[in-house]
Amino acid sequence: MIEHRYFNWNEIITFDDRANMVRDVKKEIDAGNILKDQPKFQPNFVPFDQTQLHWNKLYQSFILSVNDFLGKVVPIVGTRSWSFMTTVDNVEDREKLWHHHHHDLEYKTVSGVYYLNMPHEDLECGTEFAPNGPKNKETFMLPPKQGQWIIYNGQEWHRPGIVKTTAPRFIVAADMIYMNDMVL
Repeated sequence: MIEHRYFNWNEIITFDDRANMVRDVKKEIDAGNILKDQPKFQPNFVPFDQTQLHWNKLYQSFILSVNDFLGKVVPIVGTRSWSFMTTVDNVEDREKLWHHHHHDLEYKTVSGVYYLNMPHEDLECGTEFAPNGPKNKETFMLPPKQGQWIIYNGQEWHRPGIVKTTAPRFIVAADMIYMNDMVL
């Protein structure tokens, strides 16, 4: 099992906030503003760069969740964020979706997935992890929880869960990169 925690922000990030975020992401996808060579329907849109209050709430919730996960405040080198929409209609080769987010050994990375909209909460449509790497067949799925961040260490191999419906699943994923062994 990997170290992870869920953080529930439903009291601060409302249903309307999530609906606005879904609308913003869907608008980019519908306009064809999607990244090439990425999972299907990942818009060329950086959620944490948006200025609307709903996106700012999401950014702040991520930083607070990461600090709580780490049990300390650390100097942030940077953040990355992206969103995507998946449905059973745009299924990709799942073996090609394995990845991790820890690429620079000078820094540490904490990652998270925020579930904006889940058409149905099914254990298999969350995030799948491979604690010993994707070549080892030992994997497990962490279920999605709408309106919540799941936070974990960036070096963990993971991929999107199995989507079983034509109704779209929307998520925002993020990384916080911070300096090794420094505490503010």
